[in-house]
Amino acid sequence: MNRRNWREDVWKEPKKRQRRRQRRIVLQFLCVGMLMFCAGLYVGTVYAQTTGEQESMAAGKQRNTPQVTEGKSGQVGSAAPARIAAELDEYTEENENRDTQENGETQRKDEQEENLPKDWNLLLVNADHPLPDNFSVELGSIGGGHKLDVRAVKDYKEMIQAAKRERVTIYVTSSYRSMDKQMELHQNKIKDYMMDGYSYQEAQEKAATVVAMPGTSEHQLGLAVDLVSSEYRSLDEKQENTRGFRWLKEHCSEYGFILRYPNGSTDITGIIYEPWHFRYVGREAAREITEQGVTLEEYLGARPVFGEDPEEREAEEYEKITGKENDVQEEKEKETATKNKD
Repeated sequence: MNRRNWREDVWKEPKKRQRRRQRRIVLQFLCVGMLMFCAGLYVGTVYAQTTGEQESMAAGKQRNTPQVTEGKSGQVGSAAPARIAAELDEYTEENENRDTQENGETQRKDEQEENLPKDWNLLLVNADHPLPDNFSVELGSIGGGHKLDVRAVKDYKEMIQAAKRERVTIYVTSSYRSMDKQMELHQNKIKDYMMDGYSYQEAQEKAATVVAMPGTSEHQLGLAVDLVSSEYRSLDEKQENTRGFRWLKEHCSEYGFILRYPNGSTDITGIIYEPWHFRYVGREAAREITEQGVTLEEYLGARPVFGEDPEEREAEEYEKITGKENDVQEEKEKETATKNKD
């Protein structure tokens, strides 16, 4: 090798090492970028699936603003926190124990008269049929921190995957709830109505049609899920206009689920129309319920929660409203009379 060639080789060698180092740096940047993108995608998916209960209930509050906002005391829309606290304190532990005992007696009486099935997947839970005293359930994960009765998990996952194959993305916002969680949600709803001017008793009655009383919620069974479509995630009646709801309404029975609280069934189920609440009953029962177009109460032969005659219930509600208005008018007349005497 002559002197000139040796110098050229010595000059080329650092350039080769420099190019190799540059390629390594570029590859490293690409790898890090891909990892960050995947991590961001995963976090975004988990966040969407685990939308908090408080956000769901806030949406429920917005859609369920009561038409009547004047309580018996004549206060409108701005109930004092002190009054709310005082009335809540009146609901003592003694009353809770009495209610639990009465619910247990009602449940045993209903079971004898209605001869309801004991199958785990057909267990009826509503305002007239609370959870059995010694109820327990083995839970299985369905992702995103949510759980269901382990016997319903397989069908649930197959249903969600089937929807994905048709490019329909469905998220779960609520699944199994403990007794403590159900109590928290129910009390929060009662407070919301009391802040709108309702007395404790009135607020409790209205709250029970939106958030089931502790011990009477299907979520405590581990067989109910609140499902929303990817394009609209609020728990209100607009959910029925989504691709997710339309797909579920058509196909959920194929996987053992039913729309638990259909439109126009409040007098039977005791719960308002909820196009997001689905209940697992098993594939055979789901198919029969869907074909017959009935509620779970009707399918099992249970009595309607609000009685046989919806018109009679409407008349009772009207009497409550008019009676409340009359009470307020009487108080105003008394105040006017007192001022005139003075």
